[in-house]
Amino acid sequence: MKTIIKTMLLSSVVFVLSCRDDNKEKEAEETQAVVEQIEAAEVEVKQAAENVHENEEALKTAMKELDSI
Repeated sequence: MKTIIKTMLLSSVVFVLSCRDDNKEKEAEETQAVVEQIEAAEVEVKQAAENVHENEEALKTAMKELDSI
């Protein structure tokens, strides 16, 4: 009888631990997805900053041309 109870208890512990591992895996996957989204956003921000700089340069050039007219 003690062996059966110990086996059932051990099975329950193994089940709980496997559920925890599943949750950790899901959390890790979700964290990785968030990291990838942040990295993609960083790339977009850098590109937008480059576009702003290019637009500023184009505006300065256009202003100089207008001043020379």
